[in-house]
Amino acid sequence: CSSTGKKAEPNDPIHFYVGSSKGDLEHSIFLCSLDPLSGEFAVLDSFAGAIGPNYLALSPGKDIVYAVDDKRSDPETGFMSVSSFRMDPENYSLSFLNSQSSEGRGPCHVSCTSDGNYLFVANYGSGHSAALPLAEDGRILKASSVMMGSGSGPVESRQQSPHAHMVMPDPADNYLLVPDLGTDKVEIYAFDRESGVLTPNPEQAYLKLDPGAGPRHLVFHPNGEFVYVVNELSSTVTACRFDGEKGELTSLHTISTVSEAHEGAKHPAAIRISPDGNFLYASTRGEFSKISVFKVETDGRIHRIQESEVTNWPRDFNIHPSGKFLLAAGERSGIIELYHIDRESGKMEKAESELALPAPGCILYLD
Repeated sequence: CSSTGKKAEPNDPIHFYVGSSKGDLEHSIFLCSLDPLSGEFAVLDSFAGAIGPNYLALSPGKDIVYAVDDKRSDPETGFMSVSSFRMDPENYSLSFLNSQSSEGRGPCHVSCTSDGNYLFVANYGSGHSAALPLAEDGRILKASSVMMGSGSGPVESRQQSPHAHMVMPDPADNYLLVPDLGTDKVEIYAFDRESGVLTPNPEQAYLKLDPGAGPRHLVFHPNGEFVYVVNELSSTVTACRFDGEKGELTSLHTISTVSEAHEGAKHPAAIRISPDGNFLYASTRGEFSKISVFKVETDGRIHRIQESEVTNWPRDFNIHPSGKFLLAAGERSGIIELYHIDRESGKMEKAESELALPAPGCILYLD
Protein backbone atom coordinates (compact mmCIF):
# COMPACT_ATOMS: atom_id res chain seq x y z
CA CYS A 1 0.00 0.00 0.00
CA SER A 2 0.99 3.56 -0.45
CA SER A 3 2.42 5.52 2.45
CA THR A 4 1.63 8.94 1.03
CA GLY A 5 -1.49 10.71 -0.13
CA LYS A 6 -1.93 14.04 -1.92
CA LYS A 7 1.45 15.52 -2.85
CA ALA A 8 2.29 18.37 -0.51
CA GLU A 9 4.81 21.14 -0.68
CA PRO A 10 7.16 21.02 2.31
CA ASN A 11 5.61 24.21 3.72
CA ASP A 12 2.02 22.93 3.64
CA PRO A 13 0.44 21.31 6.72
CA ILE A 14 1.36 17.63 7.00
CA HIS A 15 -1.43 15.24 7.95
CA PHE A 16 -0.85 11.77 9.32
CA TYR A 17 -2.56 8.94 11.16
CA VAL A 18 -1.18 7.31 14.28
CA GLY A 19 -2.25 3.79 15.18
CA SER A 20 -2.08 2.99 18.89
CA SER A 21 -1.04 -0.40 20.27
CA LYS A 22 -3.03 0.25 23.48
CA GLY A 23 -5.69 -2.43 23.35
CA ASP A 24 -8.28 -0.80 25.65
CA LEU A 25 -8.78 2.37 23.60
CA GLU A 26 -12.14 2.70 21.86
CA HIS A 27 -10.79 5.42 19.55
CA SER A 28 -7.42 3.94 18.58
CA ILE A 29 -6.56 5.68 15.30
CA PHE A 30 -5.64 9.37 15.59
CA LEU A 31 -5.67 11.99 12.85
CA CYS A 32 -2.89 14.50 13.47
CA SER A 33 -1.28 17.44 11.72
CA LEU A 34 2.10 19.13 11.75
CA ASP A 35 2.83 22.69 10.70
CA PRO A 36 6.33 22.32 9.19
CA LEU A 37 7.04 26.03 9.56
CA SER A 38 6.22 26.41 13.26
CA GLY A 39 6.68 22.75 14.22
CA GLU A 40 3.29 22.79 15.95
CA PHE A 41 1.44 19.48 16.29
CA ALA A 42 -2.33 19.05 16.61
CA VAL A 43 -4.68 16.11 17.16
CA LEU A 44 -7.62 16.74 14.84
CA ASP A 45 -9.78 13.66 15.37
CA SER A 46 -9.80 10.02 16.45
CA PHE A 47 -11.63 6.96 15.20
CA ALA A 48 -13.01 3.67 16.53
CA GLY A 49 -13.24 0.34 14.73
CA ALA A 50 -9.99 -1.49 15.46
CA ILE A 51 -8.38 -2.87 18.63
CA GLY A 52 -4.67 -2.13 19.02
CA PRO A 53 -4.07 -1.08 15.37
CA ASN A 54 -0.28 -0.91 15.66
CA TYR A 55 0.18 -0.97 11.89
CA LEU A 56 -1.73 0.92 9.20
CA ALA A 57 -1.52 1.01 5.40
CA LEU A 58 -3.03 3.27 2.75
CA SER A 59 -4.54 1.97 -0.50
CA PRO A 60 -2.92 3.00 -3.81
CA GLY A 61 -6.03 5.06 -4.54
CA LYS A 62 -5.42 6.82 -1.22
CA ASP A 63 -9.04 6.41 -0.18
CA ILE A 64 -8.94 3.30 2.04
CA VAL A 65 -6.96 2.67 5.23
CA TYR A 66 -6.21 -0.87 6.38
CA ALA A 67 -5.34 -1.77 9.98
CA VAL A 68 -4.24 -4.80 11.94
CA ASP A 69 -6.93 -5.51 14.51
CA ASP A 70 -6.80 -7.65 17.67
CA LYS A 71 -10.54 -8.24 17.42
CA ARG A 72 -11.23 -12.01 17.55
CA SER A 73 -12.62 -13.24 14.24
CA ASP A 74 -12.92 -16.86 15.43
CA PRO A 75 -13.30 -17.73 19.13
CA GLU A 76 -12.26 -21.34 18.54
CA THR A 77 -8.95 -20.68 16.77
CA GLY A 78 -8.30 -17.32 18.42
CA PHE A 79 -7.59 -15.86 14.99
CA MET A 80 -7.76 -12.08 14.87
CA SER A 81 -8.61 -9.53 12.18
CA VAL A 82 -7.67 -6.97 9.59
CA SER A 83 -10.04 -4.03 9.12
CA SER A 84 -10.79 -1.46 6.44
CA PHE A 85 -11.86 2.18 6.65
CA ARG A 86 -12.96 4.64 3.98
CA MET A 87 -11.12 7.97 4.12
CA ASP A 88 -12.85 11.25 3.34
CA PRO A 89 -10.46 13.11 0.99
CA GLU A 90 -11.60 16.49 2.26
CA ASN A 91 -11.05 16.11 6.00
CA TYR A 92 -9.35 12.68 6.31
CA SER A 93 -12.10 11.32 8.57
CA LEU A 94 -12.43 7.53 8.64
CA SER A 95 -15.59 5.43 8.28
CA PHE A 96 -15.42 1.75 9.19
CA LEU A 97 -16.05 -0.61 6.26
CA ASN A 98 -15.48 -4.18 7.43
CA SER A 99 -13.26 -6.68 9.23
CA GLN A 100 -11.98 -10.01 7.99
CA SER A 101 -10.03 -12.84 9.61
CA SER A 102 -6.27 -12.31 9.54
CA GLU A 103 -5.98 -16.11 9.41
CA GLY A 104 -3.72 -16.11 12.44
CA ARG A 105 -3.03 -14.73 15.92
CA GLY A 106 -1.22 -11.51 16.71
CA PRO A 107 -1.49 -9.57 13.43
CA CYS A 108 1.36 -7.08 13.31
CA HIS A 109 1.79 -5.77 9.74
CA VAL A 110 -0.29 -5.07 6.64
CA SER A 111 0.55 -4.01 3.09
CA CYS A 112 -1.15 -4.25 -0.28
CA THR A 113 -0.34 -4.66 -3.95
CA SER A 114 0.30 -1.61 -6.11
CA ASP A 115 -2.93 -2.24 -8.05
CA GLY A 116 -4.98 -2.32 -4.84
CA ASN A 117 -6.38 -5.79 -5.53
CA TYR A 118 -4.85 -7.68 -2.61
CA LEU A 119 -3.97 -7.11 1.03
CA PHE A 120 -1.23 -8.99 2.88
CA VAL A 121 -1.08 -9.54 6.64
CA ALA A 122 1.59 -10.99 8.94
CA ASN A 123 0.54 -12.75 12.15
CA TYR A 124 3.38 -12.73 14.66
CA GLY A 125 1.74 -14.94 17.28
CA SER A 126 0.84 -17.90 15.10
CA GLY A 127 3.40 -17.33 12.34
CA HIS A 128 0.89 -17.21 9.47
CA SER A 129 1.03 -14.85 6.48
CA ALA A 130 -2.05 -14.37 4.34
CA ALA A 131 -3.18 -12.80 1.07
CA LEU A 132 -6.71 -11.40 1.02
CA PRO A 133 -8.55 -10.11 -2.08
CA LEU A 134 -9.98 -6.60 -1.95
CA ALA A 135 -13.39 -5.65 -3.33
CA GLU A 136 -13.78 -2.62 -5.59
CA ASP A 137 -15.11 -0.58 -2.67
CA GLY A 138 -12.08 -1.47 -0.57
CA ARG A 139 -13.68 -4.09 1.64
CA ILE A 140 -11.53 -7.06 2.61
CA LEU A 141 -12.65 -10.47 1.35
CA LYS A 142 -11.77 -13.91 2.72
CA ALA A 143 -8.16 -15.00 2.32
CA SER A 144 -7.11 -16.50 -1.00
CA SER A 145 -3.89 -17.97 0.42
CA VAL A 146 -2.34 -18.65 3.84
CA MET A 147 1.29 -19.62 4.38
CA MET A 148 3.60 -20.36 7.32
CA GLY A 149 7.33 -20.97 7.39
CA SER A 150 9.04 -23.73 9.33
CA GLY A 151 11.88 -24.00 11.77
CA SER A 152 13.11 -22.35 14.94
CA GLY A 153 16.14 -20.50 16.27
CA PRO A 154 18.62 -20.57 19.15
CA VAL A 155 16.94 -17.86 21.26
CA GLU A 156 14.55 -20.12 23.19
CA SER A 157 12.42 -17.33 24.62
CA ARG A 158 11.61 -15.93 21.17
CA GLN A 159 12.39 -18.58 18.55
CA GLN A 160 10.60 -21.82 19.35
CA SER A 161 8.36 -21.49 16.27
CA PRO A 162 7.73 -19.24 13.25
CA HIS A 163 6.84 -15.59 13.94
CA ALA A 164 6.09 -13.69 10.73
CA HIS A 165 6.72 -10.01 11.45
CA MET A 166 6.17 -8.21 8.14
CA VAL A 167 4.69 -8.79 4.68
CA MET A 168 6.35 -6.76 1.92
CA PRO A 169 5.63 -7.25 -1.80
CA ASP A 170 8.42 -6.48 -4.23
CA PRO A 171 7.91 -3.42 -6.49
CA ALA A 172 6.45 -5.56 -9.30
CA ASP A 173 4.09 -7.50 -6.98
CA ASN A 174 5.56 -10.77 -8.19
CA TYR A 175 6.97 -11.85 -4.83
CA LEU A 176 6.14 -11.43 -1.15
CA LEU A 177 9.01 -11.15 1.33
CA VAL A 178 8.26 -12.15 4.93
CA PRO A 179 10.88 -11.61 7.67
CA ASP A 180 10.30 -14.39 10.22
CA LEU A 181 11.77 -13.57 13.62
CA GLY A 182 11.28 -17.11 14.90
CA THR A 183 13.19 -18.95 12.18
CA ASP A 184 15.96 -16.51 11.18
CA LYS A 185 14.65 -16.52 7.62
CA VAL A 186 13.22 -14.10 5.11
CA GLU A 187 10.57 -16.25 3.44
CA ILE A 188 10.17 -15.58 -0.30
CA TYR A 189 6.79 -16.43 -1.82
CA ALA A 190 5.88 -16.23 -5.48
CA PHE A 191 2.57 -14.41 -5.83
CA ASP A 192 0.02 -15.15 -8.57
CA ARG A 193 -1.85 -11.89 -9.11
CA GLU A 194 -4.72 -13.64 -10.91
CA SER A 195 -5.52 -16.30 -8.30
CA GLY A 196 -4.10 -14.56 -5.23
CA VAL A 197 -2.14 -17.70 -4.34
CA LEU A 198 1.22 -17.64 -2.56
CA THR A 199 3.73 -20.46 -3.11
CA PRO A 200 7.34 -20.87 -1.94
CA ASN A 201 9.56 -19.32 -4.59
CA PRO A 202 10.97 -22.26 -6.60
CA GLU A 203 14.20 -20.34 -7.29
CA GLN A 204 14.79 -19.52 -3.60
CA ALA A 205 12.25 -20.32 -0.89
CA TYR A 206 14.01 -18.22 1.75
CA LEU A 207 17.14 -16.32 2.72
CA LYS A 208 18.71 -17.81 5.84
CA LEU A 209 20.25 -15.24 8.18
CA ASP A 210 22.70 -15.71 11.05
CA PRO A 211 21.47 -17.90 13.93
CA GLY A 212 19.66 -15.76 16.49
CA ALA A 213 19.32 -12.76 14.14
CA GLY A 214 15.54 -12.49 14.49
CA PRO A 215 14.61 -10.61 11.28
CA ARG A 216 11.77 -8.17 11.99
CA HIS A 217 11.27 -5.64 9.17
CA LEU A 218 12.77 -4.86 5.77
CA VAL A 219 12.72 -2.09 3.21
CA PHE A 220 13.36 -1.99 -0.54
CA HIS A 221 15.74 0.54 -2.02
CA PRO A 222 13.87 2.85 -4.44
CA ASN A 223 15.76 1.25 -7.34
CA GLY A 224 14.37 -2.18 -6.37
CA GLU A 225 17.83 -3.75 -6.51
CA PHE A 226 18.61 -3.78 -2.79
CA VAL A 227 16.76 -4.89 0.35
CA TYR A 228 17.69 -4.01 3.94
CA VAL A 229 16.60 -6.28 6.80
CA VAL A 230 16.64 -5.14 10.42
CA ASN A 231 17.25 -7.98 12.89
CA GLU A 232 15.64 -7.54 16.30
CA LEU A 233 17.50 -10.18 18.31
CA SER A 234 21.05 -9.53 17.08
CA SER A 235 20.60 -5.75 16.74
CA THR A 236 21.91 -5.73 13.18
CA VAL A 237 21.01 -4.69 9.64
CA THR A 238 21.63 -7.06 6.73
CA ALA A 239 22.09 -5.48 3.30
CA CYS A 240 20.96 -7.70 0.40
CA ARG A 241 20.88 -7.68 -3.38
CA PHE A 242 17.48 -8.54 -4.90
CA ASP A 243 16.95 -10.17 -8.28
CA GLY A 244 13.47 -9.08 -9.34
CA GLU A 245 13.30 -11.60 -12.18
CA LYS A 246 13.96 -14.68 -10.04
CA GLY A 247 12.92 -13.32 -6.66
CA GLU A 248 16.31 -14.13 -5.19
CA LEU A 249 17.93 -12.43 -2.18
CA THR A 250 21.71 -12.44 -1.72
CA SER A 251 23.26 -11.15 1.49
CA LEU A 252 25.95 -8.49 1.00
CA HIS A 253 26.98 -7.84 4.61
CA THR A 254 25.61 -7.35 8.13
CA ILE A 255 26.45 -4.54 10.56
CA SER A 256 25.27 -3.50 14.02
CA THR A 257 22.47 -0.96 14.33
CA VAL A 258 24.44 0.86 17.06
CA SER A 259 28.07 1.25 18.09
CA GLU A 260 29.84 -1.03 20.56
CA ALA A 261 29.66 1.79 23.11
CA HIS A 262 25.86 1.52 23.27
CA GLU A 263 24.66 0.75 26.80
CA GLY A 264 21.70 -1.39 27.82
CA ALA A 265 19.22 -3.47 25.84
CA LYS A 266 19.16 -3.41 22.04
CA HIS A 267 15.89 -4.32 20.31
CA PRO A 268 15.64 -2.90 16.76
CA ALA A 269 12.16 -2.25 15.39
CA ALA A 270 11.62 -0.16 12.25
CA ILE A 271 13.72 0.45 9.15
CA ARG A 272 13.14 3.14 6.48
CA ILE A 273 15.03 4.61 3.55
CA SER A 274 15.23 8.19 2.30
CA PRO A 275 13.19 9.00 -0.84
CA ASP A 276 16.39 9.38 -2.88
CA GLY A 277 17.78 6.06 -1.59
CA ASN A 278 20.98 7.63 -0.29
CA PHE A 279 20.40 7.06 3.42
CA LEU A 280 18.98 4.25 5.55
CA TYR A 281 17.45 4.68 9.02
CA ALA A 282 16.84 2.06 11.74
CA SER A 283 15.41 2.36 15.25
CA THR A 284 16.77 0.49 18.28
CA ARG A 285 14.64 0.22 21.41
CA GLY A 286 16.11 0.02 24.92
CA GLU A 287 16.97 2.08 27.99
CA PHE A 288 18.73 4.43 25.57
CA SER A 289 16.58 4.19 22.46
CA LYS A 290 18.15 5.41 19.23
CA ILE A 291 17.67 5.94 15.53
CA SER A 292 20.79 5.28 13.49
CA VAL A 293 21.55 6.71 10.06
CA PHE A 294 23.52 4.78 7.44
CA LYS A 295 25.05 5.95 4.16
CA VAL A 296 24.03 3.74 1.23
CA GLU A 297 26.86 3.12 -1.22
CA THR A 298 26.37 2.51 -4.94
CA ASP A 299 26.98 -1.23 -4.46
CA GLY A 300 24.22 -1.42 -1.83
CA ARG A 301 26.49 -1.72 1.17
CA ILE A 302 25.97 0.61 4.13
CA HIS A 303 27.98 2.24 6.90
CA ARG A 304 26.70 4.02 10.00
CA ILE A 305 27.15 7.80 10.08
CA GLN A 306 24.98 8.90 13.03
CA GLU A 307 23.25 7.67 16.19
CA SER A 308 20.58 9.87 17.77
CA GLU A 309 19.00 9.16 21.14
CA VAL A 310 15.22 9.40 20.72
CA THR A 311 11.97 8.98 22.59
CA ASN A 312 11.59 5.75 24.60
CA TRP A 313 10.86 2.56 22.64
CA PRO A 314 10.56 3.79 19.03
CA ARG A 315 8.39 0.97 17.64
CA ASP A 316 7.96 3.02 14.48
CA PHE A 317 9.21 6.15 12.78
CA ASN A 318 8.54 7.51 9.33
CA ILE A 319 10.24 9.87 6.90
CA HIS A 320 8.05 12.42 5.14
CA PRO A 321 8.00 12.07 1.30
CA SER A 322 9.78 15.43 1.03
CA GLY A 323 12.73 13.83 2.82
CA LYS A 324 12.92 16.82 5.19
CA PHE A 325 11.17 15.49 8.30
CA LEU A 326 11.15 12.37 10.44
CA LEU A 327 8.59 11.52 13.11
CA ALA A 328 9.63 9.04 15.81
CA ALA A 329 6.91 7.24 17.82
CA GLY A 330 7.85 6.25 21.38
CA GLU A 331 5.49 3.42 22.22
CA ARG A 332 6.39 3.43 25.92
CA SER A 333 6.97 7.16 26.35
CA GLY A 334 3.69 8.07 24.65
CA ILE A 335 5.59 10.79 22.78
CA ILE A 336 6.06 11.49 19.06
CA GLU A 337 9.13 13.58 18.32
CA LEU A 338 9.94 15.72 15.28
CA TYR A 339 13.36 15.63 13.60
CA HIS A 340 14.67 17.69 10.70
CA ILE A 341 16.74 15.83 8.11
CA ASP A 342 19.59 17.41 6.17
CA ARG A 343 18.96 15.89 2.75
CA GLU A 344 22.60 16.32 1.71
CA SER A 345 24.15 14.57 4.69
CA GLY A 346 21.17 12.45 5.75
CA LYS A 347 21.70 13.41 9.38
CA MET A 348 18.90 14.13 11.86
CA GLU A 349 18.46 17.11 14.16
CA LYS A 350 15.85 17.11 16.92
CA ALA A 351 13.24 19.88 16.95
CA GLU A 352 11.56 21.11 20.11
CA SER A 353 8.12 19.88 19.04
CA GLU A 354 6.49 16.85 20.66
CA LEU A 355 3.07 15.23 20.51
CA ALA A 356 1.63 13.15 23.38
CA LEU A 357 -0.49 10.13 22.39
CA PRO A 358 -1.15 6.79 24.08
CA ALA A 359 1.25 4.03 22.91
CA PRO A 360 1.87 5.27 19.35
CA GLY A 361 2.73 2.22 17.25
CA CYS A 362 2.62 3.39 13.63
CA ILE A 363 2.85 6.64 11.67
CA LEU A 364 1.15 6.89 8.26
CA TYR A 365 1.56 10.11 6.23
CA LEU A 366 -1.38 11.32 4.16
CA ASP A 367 0.36 14.24 2.41
